[in-house]
Amino acid sequence: MPNSIPFTVKKNQLLDALKKMQIIAKTSRNIDSTLEVTLLVGFLHLVIPGVEFHIHSNTLGSAKFTINLKYFIDVVNSEKDKELSFMVEDGVLKLRGFKFNVLTTFFETDSILRSIKLPMSYTFLDIARLYLSEKFTTEEIEFNKLQSDVSFAINKVNNDIDKITSTMKKYGFSRAVVAEMILSKLKN
Repeated sequence: MPNSIPFTVKKNQLLDALKKMQIIAKTSRNIDSTLEVTLLVGFLHLVIPGVEFHIHSNTLGSAKFTINLKYFIDVVNSEKDKELSFMVEDGVLKLRGFKFNVLTTFFETDSILRSIKLPMSYTFLDIARLYLSEKFTTEEIEFNKLQSDVSFAINKVNNDIDKITSTMKKYGFSRAVVAEMILSKLKN
């Protein structure tokens, strides 16, 4: 497994995509969005909840990293060169002599390759469905920093199951029956 991967991108293309993402992020409840960047042969895949962009890039390998969107825009915007050469290392993104802390993964397998697509203003219900669908690995959920959202969503679902069970107990519905009905609906 490589421990560093270089990539080069045109500043104006990257900045254009990032600024469009920032506009969309401001309209959602995720003002402080985390940007997921996936390096693949020939392009970068940029994702925040509700939007994704592909831009041309010269890459020498595959990796994924996350960084705060606003911070990354500031970094890119501060550069004078028309072409930016980055180096992704374990936990670090380098640009010229500067290092930025990032959550980094180099691909040995595709266990966290997929991006998690969520609506711009996702709700606990969107997160509960995502988690209960079992379509994404724990690593993918952790990489996309959704653990606390998943925990909140599942707690909310469990609290709602308890409330419904309390009401429906007099009609002979057990918690197991209520939970099965709700969870099976959420999984589909």
